Amino acid sequence: EGDANVLKELCKSLGITVEIVKIKRIENENISSTNIRNLLKSGKIEAANNLLGSSHLIRGIVEKGDQRGRNLNFPTANIKFGDLIIPRFGVYASRVKILEDPGGNLYDGATSIGTRPTFGDNKPNLEVYIFDFNRDIYGMEIDVELNHFIRPELSFNDTDTLVEQMKKDCLEAKTLLSNFKG
Repeated sequence: EGDANVLKELCKSLGITVEIVKIKRIENENISSTNIRNLLKSGKIEAANNLLGSSHLIRGIVEKGDQRGRNLNFPTANIKFGDLIIPRFGVYASRVKILEDPGGNLYDGATSIGTRPTFGDNKPNLEVYIFDFNRDIYGMEIDVELNHFIRPELSFNDTDTLVEQMKKDCLEAKTLLSNFKG
């Protein structure tokens, strides 16, 4: 805890020189961890990415889920958040990198972050549907880059309505990612 003056005093007694620099800004936004966290939590992923200088990514090990996505013809890679900052619940256009892939390929996808209210779950979860992808990656470490916020998390009355919305989300994600240079 403290501020620039506290840091100066602490370092002075240790003979360490401290230079305080002005906060950098981009498009009237302070580049600060607090500001970036707030942007992530409010779903303003494009603004957060702009301040970060790259896409916000979440890294994790792919775990077996409830296999619901597979049963709906949208198999997903699931990772847990642990102590990470959880972005706003909703659907994102994303890119995925499988860290064990030697070529470092990025795969386009749609990522859902939330508690899966349609199914009554309540623990925050990340599920990414990777387009045109059919490999077993359980136990592998992946990076999920969040590039565009598509919509907030919703609860659906039935799985047919959910699947129709997932199709729309995937089309929008594909469109957004086709124009994305990141």
